[in-house]
Amino acid sequence: MTRAALRYAAPQPAKPMSVGFDAATPTPGFYRYRLVRGGHPVGVRIFYGAPRDPVTGEEMDRSWRWQATANNAPIDLERVWPMCGREPIDEAEHDYLAARQAWAAQHAPDAPEADPRRPIDLLSCALPI
Repeated sequence: MTRAALRYAAPQPAKPMSVGFDAATPTPGFYRYRLVRGGHPVGVRIFYGAPRDPVTGEEMDRSWRWQATANNAPIDLERVWPMCGREPIDEAEHDYLAARQAWAAQHAPDAPEADPRRPIDLLSCALPI
């Protein structure tokens, strides 16, 4: 039997990697993402718009660009995109994750939700109610 007669020797058309997903161009929306391995998830919002002034928070007169926020705080887009694209969520869940972190930072600073940049230590954190 010659190599050309084998079944796998026939040329096959290339299959598309992923239809509809381009990692080079961000997709606006809301996503769930963990900033560190074993950390509490945060709500990420990806949008295209004018940048905000870091001191006053007002919209600046600059060129529009892709931006990201994690629990309503600015974050580098390159840190979260395209990894966060695996878990899209709706706006209500994004708002819930942001409000949960804000509440925990004020009322329970030792809770895992208070600092999502730190892994959850299951041996020292309080049990959920």
